[in-house]
Amino acid sequence: MDWDEPRPIETWVLDKIFDRADGWNIPADEVPIQRITSAADGNPNYLVTIDGIEIVTWEVHRWLDVERNVSAGRLVARVQFNNITIRNTHALLTDTYNWNGLPAFGVSPEGQPSLHTGFPIAPGFPVDLARKQLKVCMGLLAIQSRDLLTAWNRNATTPQQTIDWTRAEGVASIAATLLRAFLGP
Repeated sequence: MDWDEPRPIETWVLDKIFDRADGWNIPADEVPIQRITSAADGNPNYLVTIDGIEIVTWEVHRWLDVERNVSAGRLVARVQFNNITIRNTHALLTDTYNWNGLPAFGVSPEGQPSLHTGFPIAPGFPVDLARKQLKVCMGLLAIQSRDLLTAWNRNATTPQQTIDWTRAEGVASIAATLLRAFLGP
């Protein structure tokens, strides 16, 4: 018998962000959302598809391998690319520099590039504020991911330009809607 039965991880804001009764107002046919549980740690995740880009979101509540004197609490969103060969790592660093770290590049343990964002949260963090911030983060990820995939498919070896916000609104309708989260309807 397992005396220490695993308990589900309770989210601070994540479940409420995507709850239609609590204010999520984007139709499911425009932004499909699926709640999944991470096999690695049992942490609830959400798979959100925006303009064909799959974004995984989750909460981090504690540091894994190190002790720090600051809270680990944050809400994270990540796009994981697969079957990509990076020929110009300097371009990735230049883009991250140009974007001021939002979104930021990472590399998976399998050596594949990712884009991710995150912002601090804690128990009691205002859900509406977290929802607005996450919408903006997911919008940035969707737009930048599409631009990167387009460039990689053309075998581009030069860094991409920063986001053209007027072009982004015309090209990525759902992502642009999310980017306007702080401005209102």
